Amino acid sequence: MKITAPIALVLAMIGWALTLFITYTLLSGVPIEDRSCQTDCIKGLFFSGFAVGAVALILSGLAVATHPAGRIFSVAVLVLTAPLFAIYAGIVVIGTLA
Repeated sequence: MKITAPIALVLAMIGWALTLFITYTLLSGVPIEDRSCQTDCIKGLFFSGFAVGAVALILSGLAVATHPAGRIFSVAVLVLTAPLFAIYAGIVVIGTLA
């Protein structure tokens, strides 16, 4: 179980990279017809980021709960993954209620 925090860290970095790429693509100012990444591509990236963020949050939560030693690194990874998952969860809730 000592490997959960490093795996969660890698997944969190991948999730943040997907989030930044989606943000850049959507806010780039390029008309949607001229984008290389159309609606299906954005949808795939969004749900990939959501899944990566959820798995990273679960793994970092397990790392904090099960490892008394090395807790600072585990908490740091949890602090990195919680906002990532909150962004995606917030977008899903807003999209559902809108």
